[in-house]
Amino acid sequence: MNENLELDRLAKENDNFKKIIQTQQNTINRMIDYFILGEKKPGLQK
Repeated sequence: MNENLELDRLAKENDNFKKIIQTQQNTINRMIDYFILGEKKPGLQK
């Protein structure tokens, strides 16, 4: 039973890391768009 709990914990941790990586990729893409391509997307300005 402990093995199943550990597998569940690792699966949840893996999902969390996937979400973090996706967020970082989106941020990098926005920075590329803004700084390199000179594109400004609506809603990104403060």
